[in-house]
Amino acid sequence: MSEDVFRIIYKSTAAHRAEVMLGQGHIADMLATARLRNQAAQVSGVLVYTGLGFFQVLEGPRAGVQAIFESILVDRRHHTLAVIEMDVAAERRFPGWSMGFLGITEELDDRLNRAGPGMACGPEALDQLLRRTLLLLVDSPISLPWLGARAALEDGLGPAPSSRHS
Repeated sequence: MSEDVFRIIYKSTAAHRAEVMLGQGHIADMLATARLRNQAAQVSGVLVYTGLGFFQVLEGPRAGVQAIFESILVDRRHHTLAVIEMDVAAERRFPGWSMGFLGITEELDDRLNRAGPGMACGPEALDQLLRRTLLLLVDSPISLPWLGARAALEDGLGPAPSSRHS
């Protein structure tokens, strides 16, 4: 390994209903801040928002990931945070994504993944992000039924995510 990649994966519960989180711009603000901060710290990852809660992967240099995670711990837009994984990895799962986003609709994904520095992407990039995220959810040592990862795979989103952006 040329550079160790430190990874933290966690889930948490949203502090407000989806209408509030989306309507008041909490998610968009969270992503804009995360993308700038992560890019400066050489951290990559993905944020999944289900309308009820969050699943996030942060990966990169240990100091950068830990500093960002410490700020996440005190963010009042969520609560009941549970760490799923905290370890060194052989490689990044989300290289090139300062913070990719998967939300509750395709339109939201498209809009928020095009916002911010260097985040413009097409359906192929979103499909790849979706596939990697679902693999992490399914391979996770902890059950995440509130995210519906297994159901998403059974519906065909895992093996053939291109149907999501047809």
